Amino acid sequence: MKKTFLTILTVIAMVSMVAACKKTPNPNDKPNDNPNDEPAEVVTIDGNFADWAALKDVASAEPGEDAAYPGLLLMKAVADETNIYVYFEYELQDLGDMGIQAAAPFEIFVNSDNNALTGGASWLWSEVGYEYMLESESGFLASATAVRDMGEDIGLYLFDGVDGVEAWGEGGHLTQQEVTAFCESAGTVKNNIATVEVSFLRSVVNATKKGTVAIGIVTYDLSDPNWHTSGVLPLGVSAGEVGLLEVTLP
Repeated sequence: MKKTFLTILTVIAMVSMVAACKKTPNPNDKPNDNPNDEPAEVVTIDGNFADWAALKDVASAEPGEDAAYPGLLLMKAVADETNIYVYFEYELQDLGDMGIQAAAPFEIFVNSDNNALTGGASWLWSEVGYEYMLESESGFLASATAVRDMGEDIGLYLFDGVDGVEAWGEGGHLTQQEVTAFCESAGTVKNNIATVEVSFLRSVVNATKKGTVAIGIVTYDLSDPNWHTSGVLPLGVSAGEVGLLEVTLP
């Protein structure tokens, strides 16, 4: 009888220890909305810009007074573990007899190693060294009142020319990369201001490690056959005054 009583006490003690080891639920604990532990995107490309307003660690640039190319009013950039995100605001140009601008080709330059001495040069910035360029020849405008989805036609180009040389100069060269489904875009037009957000995969610009990249944007209008530069960021009062915008890679 004594042996049976001791056995019962031992079982009760073990059950009590297991119960004590269990974590007490915390009412402040949040449910795991990402059960597969996939990297969370910091921005959703949907034309709703509230997520940009909520960001704390975002790089930004504005043209400043007397900027040489004031079409771009604001640029922001941020990255998560998978993507690089770029936001910009652009004032549509009045092209006279051609009316309000209804097309806006643009380019995004990416210095993926953040070394201005390697990669291509540009007369638009004093320090560039870009390895990749994203270009949309059809632009981000569907019309003077709407932004188009550029995700399917943005081209990715690798600079594989001589370091420090313009892509279109002697020794400069760009090669289009055969990459699909690497980019998303969305935006709105209100009061002749186009607001656009673009994301692209870090992997396609060889920026998969923690560190930094540097980014710049150029926009154009079609008032002449060779594309007329209408907006540049980052930039000061004259061309070539500043370098690209540095973005932290987590």
